[in-house]
Amino acid sequence: MTLTVWRIALTNETWTTRLLPLLDSTEKARADRFRSHELRQRFVIAHGATRLLLAEAAQQPISALRFTHNAWGKPALEGTASPVFNLSHAKDLALLAVAETGDIGVDVEAVRPSPVVERLDLVRRFFSAAEYQALRGLDEQAFVSAFFSTWTRKEAYIKAKGLGLSLPLNQFSVTCQAPPALLESEYCPSDVGRYRFWDIALSEGYFGSLAYDGPACGELVCRDWELA
Repeated sequence: MTLTVWRIALTNETWTTRLLPLLDSTEKARADRFRSHELRQRFVIAHGATRLLLAEAAQQPISALRFTHNAWGKPALEGTASPVFNLSHAKDLALLAVAETGDIGVDVEAVRPSPVVERLDLVRRFFSAAEYQALRGLDEQAFVSAFFSTWTRKEAYIKAKGLGLSLPLNQFSVTCQAPPALLESEYCPSDVGRYRFWDIALSEGYFGSLAYDGPACGELVCRDWELA
């Protein structure tokens, strides 16, 4: 089974004009609410590319795609169980994860300047005690990498579960350094060893992770998407 993450650059303004007609009325209304041209452009490209890629994966016309959302906002294609997908974007980059079936979650974060002491306080307040202990002793350079690796792994897991913040960040622990893995989960202990995690290779200044629970698959395939 194929497990794919598409890396989508959100900086090509010409793509915005070409992708906007692909969006449905709800998405177009959301795009129009952005006061910033830059934010509108990122939204249109991310969601237009998602429609193109999902139409190809589902072997359906783009106009036939309809989306539904669970109680916590996780989207899925209406009327079909395949493919499953998850979208995340930060600054000028979006990631779209696609699989035939299973539970999938992806997260990307852009590194923003912030003192280590502030980030460590965030870890202490919201992450698990095990993660806090693992992160607090690292030097500044190692801490930044470990912090964003931890953050994206936790977000990817929450998104794969489809529970939003109803699953508190301190109720499960992931590894803070390599290899990526779920160490414990108070919410669902059986997830440990069942969920697979990947770190996604991205350009400098970005961190990304994928969490997946489903049929056995080969290695993750990462591809750069461009509008033909």
